[in-house]
Amino acid sequence: MSMSQEEIEALMSGADDMQVDEVEEEITVEPFEIPPSWLKCYALDVGWKRTAALWGAWDQQSDIVYLYSEYYRGQAEPVIHAEAIKARGVWIPGVIDPAARGRSQKDGTRLIDDYVGLGLNLSYAENAVESGLLSVWQRLSTGRLKVFTGLQNFLAEYRIYRRDENGKIIKENDHLMDDARYLISSGLRVAQTAPPEEYEDWAGEYQSQSDAVDAVTGY
Repeated sequence: MSMSQEEIEALMSGADDMQVDEVEEEITVEPFEIPPSWLKCYALDVGWKRTAALWGAWDQQSDIVYLYSEYYRGQAEPVIHAEAIKARGVWIPGVIDPAARGRSQKDGTRLIDDYVGLGLNLSYAENAVESGLLSVWQRLSTGRLKVFTGLQNFLAEYRIYRRDENGKIIKENDHLMDDARYLISSGLRVAQTAPPEEYEDWAGEYQSQSDAVDAVTGY
């Protein structure tokens, strides 16, 4: 069953616990190993109090995007964040909050320059809030955006993401929600498949599993 954009937004603004659980059941899936042929990207929201990154894998055949990993940490230098991001795949391209055009407190350099200098492959994301939200809601309401159940920080933000009485998004505890907008509206444009060595690892694991299967019984 899929839900309309209006149903999702209504449930997520003033919903009770049972309704929130129903929404989460619709959008979450148990983690699984992602095929190397799927496109991957991530989105990065930077700040001293909180730096957050969100990774997505895009199955183009079904046009479903799976949010499969997150990073959530505050009060650390860019080198700490960069190492954690590269550990998930240095080859994966990312898009970054356009606010990173601003100057870092360290020496006046742009934040994006700091992260690129630390080995991240980054470009600027679009930051049109309403159109970005529309893209996310459209995927959610048609079952084309799924979230791994292990993304507890993302789900915690999702539960409290809401508008005020004037219809404006409340900008509190929404770093990974911003990342979701960046990833869907901009990240998919730069997403890439895994390099050849990851295909080789995948093929080796598949062959090992096949070798372990009994030719007669099939298990």
